[in-house]
Amino acid sequence: MAKVDDFLIIREYDSLSREANSLKTQMDEELTRLKRREGDLADRQALLKTREADMRSLNDQIAELDRRLAQRLSPEMAAKVEEEGLAMLIRQQELEVEIEEHKTFLAGFSKTVKDIREEIELNLSNQKMKRDATLERAQNLFTTLPEDWQKAYQKIAAKNPAHGVFTRLDGLKCQFCRGAVSKVFESEVDTQFQLKACPSCGRLVLPYKTVAG
Repeated sequence: MAKVDDFLIIREYDSLSREANSLKTQMDEELTRLKRREGDLADRQALLKTREADMRSLNDQIAELDRRLAQRLSPEMAAKVEEEGLAMLIRQQELEVEIEEHKTFLAGFSKTVKDIREEIELNLSNQKMKRDATLERAQNLFTTLPEDWQKAYQKIAAKNPAHGVFTRLDGLKCQFCRGAVSKVFESEVDTQFQLKACPSCGRLVLPYKTVAG
């Protein structure tokens, strides 16, 4: 015959499982934060490379204009080339300023990302150790339960019901779905300590002694 202790064990296992899932969520959030920062860094590095490529192209164009000015050009053509060259020199100065700004930003941001990476890697290591220990403890508890209890828990847990896998009786009704049960059902749960599922929502019903405890 089942005992109240079995309900305490399955409830503790559920609590540990939820704790492990919460740690997994925290780990995923940490990784997402790191990937977002690394993505920002990669975008800024790519932008710097684009601007540096623009500068190289512009330098080539300026060199070509210098070669054209060295040739014997008509006054009108020479004036046009010089005008183009002036515009390019202005753009060259703008690019120089922009490139330096990018380099200055990247120097600081790279260090920030490095610090964030080290912080997150430490957090992940600690969270993983805690999660592994929690899962091990949970599994050790789970194996002490009767096989039919394990299957019953896994069946409802797989559905990931809102507010958890457990319910209790409020009078002769399920606390969550308000589905009605019989007096016999109530007795089997509260007196005989049978693991029963609510006929309406499928949640596992905890006996009064376990809930009160």
